[in-house]
Amino acid sequence: MTNNRDSKLIELSCKEVLMKIVQESETIKEKLSFFQKTLLFDKIREMKYEDVISLLFNDGKKITTEQKREFESKTKRNAKYGVAGWAGRKIGMRAIGGRPITLAGKTILKGAGKSGRISSIVDGKRKIGKLGTKGGIRGALTAVAGLYLYRKLSDPCVRNNLTNKKAQIACKMEAIKKVISQIKSDMGKCSGTANPENCKKKLANELVKWQNKYQEHLVTFNKIERKKAE
Repeated sequence: MTNNRDSKLIELSCKEVLMKIVQESETIKEKLSFFQKTLLFDKIREMKYEDVISLLFNDGKKITTEQKREFESKTKRNAKYGVAGWAGRKIGMRAIGGRPITLAGKTILKGAGKSGRISSIVDGKRKIGKLGTKGGIRGALTAVAGLYLYRKLSDPCVRNNLTNKKAQIACKMEAIKKVISQIKSDMGKCSGTANPENCKKKLANELVKWQNKYQEHLVTFNKIERKKAE
């Protein structure tokens, strides 16, 4: 059973993954101004939870209440017990298989069948990039589970230290260490999945992202330490 707080954490994680996809789109960088990108991110933040799930994991088709519950249950289960099963699937939940992602009247990402590549389109300009795979946006499922675990671990600690920036960063770093530990553990389970090579590749990509995030927080933490010592 997923409570309201868990649902909200999963919703925020899904939106963050979608914004990351938009942020990393080369065509978006070329065609949209900073102001336009800001409006696009605002649009994602305002989207209904169900609409975000449908874009990421159901080919843009409307999801049922039962599908939403099933997705939340899987997200919680994989955050707790590992995401190797998701990362090693040859074909996961449907995601951007044929329908494009359209936000604020602009087509951001368009699926491209069996090739494992998707088109990025803005204002009619088309480019091909390795942003997705058949049956799902590459890494989206594992990314959402990782972000959910991170938020579930860090948010309560951060709220308890609202006036202490150093303590807040320490909370986030500790949560990241646990996410990294989970990912490393999952990588050892890839041999038992349907596609071990794909599993390891996806998890390795996630591992690098979280390691980089930890280093960013560590730099900020050390700056605060040095400033206090002056």
